[in-house]
Amino acid sequence: MTAPSHDRYLIVSTDGHAGLLPEKYRDYLDPQFRETFDAQIEAEIAERAAREKDFLIKDYNEKWREGNVGMLAAAWDSDLRNQVIDDDGVAAEVLFPDGITERNAPPFGAGLSLKPWGVKPELQWAGARAHNRWMAEFCQQEPTRRIGLAIVPMLYDVDDAVAEVIWAHEHGLKGILIPALMGDRPAYNHPRYHPVWRACAERGMVVHTHSGPAPDYDFSLPGAMGVFLCEFAWWAARPLWHLIFGGAFELFPELKFCLTEVSEFWVPSMLEMMDVRASVKHTSGKLGDFRSNLTLKPSEYWRRNCWLSASALFDEGSTAVRHQIGMESVMWGTDFPHPEGSWPHTKEKMKQYMTGIPEAELTMMLSTNALTCYGLDAAPLHAIAARIGPPKALFVGDPQ
Repeated sequence: MTAPSHDRYLIVSTDGHAGLLPEKYRDYLDPQFRETFDAQIEAEIAERAAREKDFLIKDYNEKWREGNVGMLAAAWDSDLRNQVIDDDGVAAEVLFPDGITERNAPPFGAGLSLKPWGVKPELQWAGARAHNRWMAEFCQQEPTRRIGLAIVPMLYDVDDAVAEVIWAHEHGLKGILIPALMGDRPAYNHPRYHPVWRACAERGMVVHTHSGPAPDYDFSLPGAMGVFLCEFAWWAARPLWHLIFGGAFELFPELKFCLTEVSEFWVPSMLEMMDVRASVKHTSGKLGDFRSNLTLKPSEYWRRNCWLSASALFDEGSTAVRHQIGMESVMWGTDFPHPEGSWPHTKEKMKQYMTGIPEAELTMMLSTNALTCYGLDAAPLHAIAARIGPPKALFVGDPQ
């Protein structure tokens, strides 16, 4: 076994994005969906460009692309991806689908948002499976360094979802991305989803939600962006309390859940809120029994079953609450290739926000928590880190 490097950190980035150029997904679709794909692809590309304007990021993204000509192709180019993460000092990364930054989300509404309305379920599933096939292939090119996730639009058909979890596990993927938005579909505290949680728990497949999914805001209204910024993390986190109060972690104690890119400063308050709501209080007595199915406090399920991937918004506010969140729960990611992430200045941003954090705590956030969460083999990753990992001396300074 390769011993850990004593002078460099092992980094496992738990928030990266990868996806094909839109037209390239055709080859990964089941044949019966290709005619529909051909008829809709230009409209889908145009719709993604329109969303950039809705989010007021078109000019920002265009400058981002101009400033990083050629390198953003690492979202789908395997050799270039290795170069990018080598330069970042990253040994391995968790790979989510992409969004609108490069307009390379999977087809038919199967990207990060996974909205269960305004789509045809069979088409969204087709787009998800196309991405999952490509992701499995992409990860098989670098099985040590790529921790792929399967998109599972599980709100429609539970049997399909279980089958996709099994397929993803058999093809080397390490977890699933589920819709954060449930719309008018049965919510995640419904027992109908137990087979999905069981399939994931039995295989160590980590269940994920990621920031981005949100209702259809009217961004022409005053302050709409402010409303979105106040709510986006809440929407991503919403499945968590359905899983906790619904008893998923009680019934399936090996089930793992990861919440990604949600501005860490508010998470301690979220944990406190759930604990208060789960406590026996005079003010909640009239609401009946909604907690006898739980043997732990919500915050205890969090610390046993859940992780948080801090990425794009990681700053001094994030590091300040790491102990309240739970040191065993916090992971970190670069969010490549998104402009709000740390790339191409990862080492500089890490130095800015991580200097002075004790080595043992940095080691947990940068690698060991992820090794535990995803069940990774540490030895080959340490060998990579010995070559490209950031020097530990980079973070020596005043304690935080």
